[in-house]
Amino acid sequence: MNLQIIRTRHPPELHLAMLRAMLVEAGVPVEMEELRNRLASLPKEDRLLIGLDGEHLAGLAHLRVSRDLTAGDTAEVVTILVAKPYRRQGVGRHLIAAAETWALESGRARLLLHTDVIRTEANAFFTALGYEKSATTLEFIRDLEKVRQADRPTRPPGENVQRA
Repeated sequence: MNLQIIRTRHPPELHLAMLRAMLVEAGVPVEMEELRNRLASLPKEDRLLIGLDGEHLAGLAHLRVSRDLTAGDTAEVVTILVAKPYRRQGVGRHLIAAAETWALESGRARLLLHTDVIRTEANAFFTALGYEKSATTLEFIRDLEKVRQADRPTRPPGENVQRA
């Protein structure tokens, strides 16, 4: 494998279908048009690291600078994906190394990674790279569209029927 890492804001059209397939494989159902919209709406500082083996997309890392009052600017790996045929071949290691380079070049002293506690292989991978567990948190989410629908008034059956 001859892995090349490209830093970009928007992946070449040639690789979008492969990126979509990786997302679907990871459990993120997304149509091509929605993927294009998501990419177009990313903050301008975000970067994608694309790991290419020839013309094949081997992996991807989505990088962001997060800012908050308690930690200041922090470089963050929002997503890292490696295509199944390329796992355990060093693609993830190269993507993380490139993410660290980007973080240092952009003046950030920290690189933050998030992973679910049940992803034991990912946790072992990050630990092997020298990352330390810094927090145990729960994530809460509320589907606001369901709330919005629940707040809509309901009509009794037959109310929409026009009477003469």
